[in-house]
Amino acid sequence: MNYKRGILMKIHLVCALMGAALLQSKASVYGQLINVSAKNLSFKELIQKIERQSNFKFVYEDQLIRSLNAQNVSFEQKDVREVLDASIGDLPIQYEIIDNTIILKRGLSQQQTKDVVGFVFDKNGLPIQNATVRAKGTFRATATNEKGRFVLGMLPNEKYVEISMLGYHTKELNTSSNLSHVVLEQVQYALDESVVTVQTGYRALTDAQLTGSVSSINQKDYDQRVSVSGNFLENLEGKLAGLVYNPQSNDLSIRGVSTFDAVRKPLIVLDGFPTEIDIQSINPNDIISVNVLKDAAAASIYGSRASNGVIVIETKRGKMGGTKFNLRATTAIQPRPNFDYMNYANSSQLTSILKDNLLIDKQAVRSALTGKLMGSTPVHDAVFDFKEGKITQAELDARVAALGEYDNLEQYRDLFYRKALTNQIDFDLSGGSDKHTYLLGANYLSERGDYVETDNKRILLNFASTHSLNRLMNLDFKGIYRNGRSKSPYRQVGVNDFQSYERLVDANGNALPVLWGVNTFGGSSRFTSIIPSNNDLNMANGLYDQLYYPYADVFRANNTVNTSAIRFQARLNTKITPWMNFDLGGAYEDERNQTNRLMQQDFFDLRRLLNYTATKDPVTGQAVFNRVPKGDLLSRDNESVKSYTVRGQFNFDYADASKDHQISGLIGSEIRKIENSNYLTSVFGYDGQSLIYTPVDFVSLISMGKPVFGNTLPETSIPYVNYRSYFGENYDDRRFVSFYADGTYLYKNRYALTGSIRTDQSNLFGTDPKYRYKPFYSIGANWSIHKEEFMQSVAWVSLLKLRGAYGVNGNTPTTANGQYLILNSDLNYTYLPFEKYYDVLSPENSSMRWERTSTYNVGLDFALWGYRLSGSLDYYRKNSTDVIGLLSSDPTSGFNSYNANTASIVNNGFEMQLTSTNIQRSNFSWKSQLTGSFNFNKVKDVLTAQPTGVAGQVPLISQVEHVAGRPIGALYAYNYAGLNEKGQPEIIDKNGDRRMVSTATTGSNSEITIEDMLYMGTTTPKYVLGLNNQFSLGQFDLSFLLMYYGGHVMRTQAPDPYVANRSFIGEALNYWKEAGDEATTDIPGFMVTGSANYFNDYAKTGYTYANKFVKKADFIRLRDIVLTYRVKEDFSNKFKLSNTMLRFQVQNPLKYTFSDNSIDPDAINRSTGARSLPRPAMYSISLYTNF
Repeated sequence: MNYKRGILMKIHLVCALMGAALLQSKASVYGQLINVSAKNLSFKELIQKIERQSNFKFVYEDQLIRSLNAQNVSFEQKDVREVLDASIGDLPIQYEIIDNTIILKRGLSQQQTKDVVGFVFDKNGLPIQNATVRAKGTFRATATNEKGRFVLGMLPNEKYVEISMLGYHTKELNTSSNLSHVVLEQVQYALDESVVTVQTGYRALTDAQLTGSVSSINQKDYDQRVSVSGNFLENLEGKLAGLVYNPQSNDLSIRGVSTFDAVRKPLIVLDGFPTEIDIQSINPNDIISVNVLKDAAAASIYGSRASNGVIVIETKRGKMGGTKFNLRATTAIQPRPNFDYMNYANSSQLTSILKDNLLIDKQAVRSALTGKLMGSTPVHDAVFDFKEGKITQAELDARVAALGEYDNLEQYRDLFYRKALTNQIDFDLSGGSDKHTYLLGANYLSERGDYVETDNKRILLNFASTHSLNRLMNLDFKGIYRNGRSKSPYRQVGVNDFQSYERLVDANGNALPVLWGVNTFGGSSRFTSIIPSNNDLNMANGLYDQLYYPYADVFRANNTVNTSAIRFQARLNTKITPWMNFDLGGAYEDERNQTNRLMQQDFFDLRRLLNYTATKDPVTGQAVFNRVPKGDLLSRDNESVKSYTVRGQFNFDYADASKDHQISGLIGSEIRKIENSNYLTSVFGYDGQSLIYTPVDFVSLISMGKPVFGNTLPETSIPYVNYRSYFGENYDDRRFVSFYADGTYLYKNRYALTGSIRTDQSNLFGTDPKYRYKPFYSIGANWSIHKEEFMQSVAWVSLLKLRGAYGVNGNTPTTANGQYLILNSDLNYTYLPFEKYYDVLSPENSSMRWERTSTYNVGLDFALWGYRLSGSLDYYRKNSTDVIGLLSSDPTSGFNSYNANTASIVNNGFEMQLTSTNIQRSNFSWKSQLTGSFNFNKVKDVLTAQPTGVAGQVPLISQVEHVAGRPIGALYAYNYAGLNEKGQPEIIDKNGDRRMVSTATTGSNSEITIEDMLYMGTTTPKYVLGLNNQFSLGQFDLSFLLMYYGGHVMRTQAPDPYVANRSFIGEALNYWKEAGDEATTDIPGFMVTGSANYFNDYAKTGYTYANKFVKKADFIRLRDIVLTYRVKEDFSNKFKLSNTMLRFQVQNPLKYTFSDNSIDPDAINRSTGARSLPRPAMYSISLYTNF
């Protein structure tokens, strides 16, 4: 407890002093200051005084200081190091400071030692910060400050000091050398040296060995922004060419989409082993590098799971030295969503259009509702009164206008939405020796969602250790534990769940009833509202109140998800020869989600179910709840994902004596299993206090027939009781066995050849030997042109490397396939007693096989003017064959369609990544990075099952998905011609004729085909650009990221008078009303059955899916602005802190859409045009420090 309190005190101290830090300009170079003045003071007494005035503790042998003479001392406001240096003088004592511990030991005399202090600069004379300065052969090390200064303390004169920094040549100097101006030389071929490596998950490659296409990001660049949500992918957007991740839409892909129904997302590899658990188990603060393997040469080692690319993540390990503590704390706030974006109609518009609709429709009469025991709105009642002659037109208009004067949208927003808050604390400690290192970390995330009753809490614990067992064997171990709990309403109250003029709460905040789901004709897609008088009668008979109270209901039912996940991995490396070793390792994962769906007894859905299933007491006539008992309803869904990987692998790295020839690689085998299970159970009449529930007879419930109180309950609102909604179980078991090899030949560190091969076996596929053992493979080569003799005179070229590769990898299906009949069990409800039966989901298919993707890649890496400008360019072509889709089948086989390898897809593209140092001065710098991904996707061949029966009547335009010659996500529209003299929408077909859309199969209005439609483009962005700028001035850093998504289209919503809810667009008031209006409007009127002007829903799609409502979706978004203040080290050291930073971040503050800036392409369904609430800007503040 004291330990925790000490840490919390440090956190509070940092926060309290941060304001002072911003004003602090000058402070002691060292940490805690000592005041001592005494005569004849023994060395032991001096130690005691230092300990009392500081947090330092001394470790020493008594006999070491017992013989030392007393001395006169006088120190005022001196650093402890200065006190010790002056007191020790020529005494044969050395000291070493490790954190808060000072170790005294026998040493050399003053004449044989030296106080090692110095400065480190680059070749331009600029100080190098954070360079590591280490006394060789010891644990004593330090880092240079912002002025390049370092202090190592007393060392022997002949001791060597090692100075290193990433991107610079390491330098060793004798302590007797001049250390006042040490210059480090920049590594001219940094990308070719072993200091820069690319992790593939199976091994680390130097860039000289790499022939494939890989995008990488290091810890410094990754940490440039704060991952507020805890999703590690957020920090990758715009940073890695080829990887496209949009945090608004959650779309993730690498070099386009290469499949229809198989896995679409990239494989994620964590510390060398694939992971199946939720990415929320990956702590962004632990990441030290991310490598994206994009082509087959880089990713084919993963075989059947590499078609979509591979994301390889490396996380922190412990470091040698004393224990170090790292702390990060973040608080973020996000305003309520912007409802103005939704373009909602107001009450006046909605009541007006509903009145017009009801007036023109002769079938809209009171008996149409009352006959089905359904309630009606005040607008309905007013129109019915007018039709029945009870009121005049003026009175009708006045009643409807009065209703439209109040609009509850603002009340709805205030009641159901709020500011979102996020808090995150991350803490780790690490240390170790040359035999053992360790790291312990914890991350806590708390999120309060913007919708009421929505929150999420998560804690992550991680552990990493390395052990040098002996000179031949090393053991590496890592573990992750995640525990979380999220809560959300069972069903969010939508803005269309009530009428726009209804008040949701009274003046005292009490929930009021509203009309549930009443649309133009009083029907509903879910439920319908009860007649209030019938509701009163039912309640008198013991039934539940069946009015809908939205503001009360949102608190009466919720989904609570309890999550736990563990991941353990270990790897034992054994050295066999100087150039060969053996890895034996594996990973185990177990993730469990328990979703509890609790409906309280007074929740609307449960009240309704109780009312419809109630029986009647034959004596009293009161309701009896014996089919579904009173009490709560609890459904518990337990999901589990378990997986393991076991791998054995030989690694070799051999170079001849001349170092001209180097061969490296690996050969190995692994087995892998992924097991998914799901178990759903429900209890009725549940009491959360006593944990008691009542069994339900589902045979009786499902076969109950007409409700007993059916004479007072809406006929169209009878709930459907489905056994599968309350009980069920699923199990999925996928197994893989793999053999693989990978090799690299490097000649004179200038020319490289690579190759890999892998074969995968699985229980997912057929047994046909023609396909069973087909391998995945790759070949590649690179040429480091800048190392050639003829390039040595071209001084401005620091790096120039050409590379090319070809390879084949695969993809795994998600649907039921394989050599076996796939069965699904269920109960037959048609006859009593219910009988178990089986569905055959998939026929036997012994030819089922992996999807295969072959990739060609050519790339160029370059660096100019000493890496002032560097980057890479890549061109690729991905051909995916044997793509799994739905294939039509001979009906006599018992199937209309089945999954088979039916299609092929091609992706062509170009990528670039440029980094430049625009300005570099002693106190100011400006750096830029530009990434670009250009992908052109096309379906080459496709054989799909044709729609039959009812599905065949669905308008074809809503079915278009995969069309040969078009990209995935192709968007089609009708060539809209406008309205005819009857106000009916018409299109121009393939022959240039005007006509209505129809599903007829013969005659002039024969069914529309795809040739009658216009291809408008793809809904998937073709071009993604990211521009990141970083400025540094003194202690301040500023960066911002601009993202551009372009080359795609989106459908927007058509103004439609028939939409009688908030989605109605005001323009629709200008709809066609009479002959001649077609000259001034192209908005069709109402579809009135029996009218000479009637047209059906299919015909209306000619308007709602018209080409005029398709727009360019190109947009630019300012993704984030990050301002960082780095507290001066001399000030931080006073509080035993280091690397302290305060960071302010704004996410998504601005966007610009090229076609229509009122539309956010990230907040619209690009296929249908339906809008969703956009994410507001998020504001966060973070504190970073070490101690």
